[in-house]
Amino acid sequence: MATTWPEVQLAASENRRELTLHGQEISRRIQDGGIDEDLFKLSLLNFLKISKTCLSDVGSGVGLLTNLTDLVLHNNSLTSVPNEITNLTLLKLLDVSNNQITSFPGDISPLTNLQTLNVSMNKLSEFPAVGALGALHIFNISHNQLEELPEGIFSSSLVHLSKIVGNDNGITELSADIVDLPHLNTLDLSDNKLLEVPSEMSECAKLKELNLKGNKFKDRRFGKMVDQCGTKSVLDYLATQLKKEQEQAGKKGKGKKKKGGKKEQTEVQDIIKNMINILHFAEAAEAGCTVQLKPAVMSVRQYIVCCIVRELDFQQSVNMFKNFITLQTKLHDGVCQKRQAATIATHDLKSVKQPLTYDAMFPPNLKIVPLFKKKESSGEKLVADLRKEAEDYRREKKRNALSGIHQYLDLLKDKVQYPCLLDSDGDVISFPPITNSDKTKISKETTGLFIEVTSSTSLDVCKKAMDELLFKMLEMGCGARARKGSGDEASAGPEPDNSTPKRLVVEQVRILDYEGTMKVVYPSRTDLPYDAVDVIRSYDD
Repeated sequence: MATTWPEVQLAASENRRELTLHGQEISRRIQDGGIDEDLFKLSLLNFLKISKTCLSDVGSGVGLLTNLTDLVLHNNSLTSVPNEITNLTLLKLLDVSNNQITSFPGDISPLTNLQTLNVSMNKLSEFPAVGALGALHIFNISHNQLEELPEGIFSSSLVHLSKIVGNDNGITELSADIVDLPHLNTLDLSDNKLLEVPSEMSECAKLKELNLKGNKFKDRRFGKMVDQCGTKSVLDYLATQLKKEQEQAGKKGKGKKKKGGKKEQTEVQDIIKNMINILHFAEAAEAGCTVQLKPAVMSVRQYIVCCIVRELDFQQSVNMFKNFITLQTKLHDGVCQKRQAATIATHDLKSVKQPLTYDAMFPPNLKIVPLFKKKESSGEKLVADLRKEAEDYRREKKRNALSGIHQYLDLLKDKVQYPCLLDSDGDVISFPPITNSDKTKISKETTGLFIEVTSSTSLDVCKKAMDELLFKMLEMGCGARARKGSGDEASAGPEPDNSTPKRLVVEQVRILDYEGTMKVVYPSRTDLPYDAVDVIRSYDD
């Protein structure tokens, strides 16, 4: 039996409701003596997280923690989930993603309060029925080895189910019963083995995000739409198919099949044409914008890509600016992997004094006016203050999980120097992955952005994050729209017409090494690889 762990002792002595165990030290203890069995005596716990360890078996003792509402066991080496998990009837969140799980309890019907179930990135070839999980909102079974969706997934009792993520499996069939999910908002079944989908899916009234890419559909026109068009167009096409099927079932429209087929093909082509958005690159000024790397940053956070986006209009709708800020948060949680892989920073272009320098400084020497602050602070003091705030929060709330900027402090652990982006005045405008400067803060009135993506992992992840951000901005319609029928040289109209293509003007930024030699340029000819977007590159002329 393992010796008692200090974290478990502390949780017991302070009657804590939350406990987080992760990292190499915990992994070493598990490897040496197994998990501390006293952990399962913490009956007051409602949140337990064990992650990034070598844990291969959580054991039956977990079933004793009957007050748990959140159980997070992701990024371990689990091969199975114990049957005793079903004793946790108060459980609202269960996350066992990114393990090696091949088996799951055969009956999970007692988990009637479960709202989020994440079993992604495992080795499951089958999964128990989920029809009894009436409180389920989010279900993620992606990156497994399933050939079919779990029984009961389209049960009418799942009235709250809004998101199903099942990409990267071997699923071959999608039932027409999907229409029985009244609140389904997101469905991702990309990269499976679907040959067709039921036309009844067009009647899912709240379905807004549909991803079926990577399946080899028998209907080639439908496959083309899936690859090139948005959710609305795909559902419109399915609605047309459904109407046709209903007419045929009612023995209507006989003798018009050939003519109708031609009309249908024309409609599909029109939808595809109307959904192609134009991503236009404006010619940069003679010198263009540059960012020069300094040797010090190469051992700290060496990868960076930047670009400029012009002719923005965040005031086209009431919520557009708010949605743009939310978009950055989603990308940080997704493609940037909680800022572990990369960090995105956006600056008001008119406040950015070029050229820029990407450097690293010792914490006392780095001076910045943090976002939404008025006073300048050193990197050393800023990080120390944030650590104190985080510790005070932990003590007050008796919980280990942090939110906001505090959750990224560990990314600076053991760093002798901190990365920073400086303008031509020598002012620090960005301190990744922590904060931007208030000097270049964006607002609803911002019409031009300077965007940077930095990483200590790879250049590729920087480009991937930037690609995704620009594509989502285009999709949101952040750019001033072109006047209808005015072609590539269109100017922004005061009253955007929804039938006109959305347009984003992106300008290249060059990254230079410390000797002044160009190291990276973004966007290059290989960036922004989206078939559904017409990328017009002015530098190809």
